[in-house]
Amino acid sequence: KRRCAVTNPIAQFRTMAALLRASARTVSKALGDQTRGYKVAVLGAAGGIGQPCGLLMKMNPLVTELSLYDIAGTPGVAADVSHVNTGAQVKGYAGDAELGAALKDADVVIIPAGVP
Repeated sequence: KRRCAVTNPIAQFRTMAALLRASARTVSKALGDQTRGYKVAVLGAAGGIGQPCGLLMKMNPLVTELSLYDIAGTPGVAADVSHVNTGAQVKGYAGDAELGAALKDADVVIIPAGVP
């Protein structure tokens, strides 16, 4: 078997950022000149991949509402991401009881969550 795994954390981040930029370009082309904003929910937002993913979504001009969810630690991540000077509103959700609220009316759901 041939495995292609990136083990360098910086290379992993760059690869993820490139993939997210490419997907944002694809979404932008598909939406054309639409001016409506989108609500994006990131499930697993307190993790090592979820945090930069949430940050990149906050910087996307198509996103007007960003919902960050994880089992714990999300309100702090949401506070950090909310300081980025864009128009997207950020809210953090934590625990099973708040999962429904995090997903309510979401147009896009990104799930970088996983158990190591």
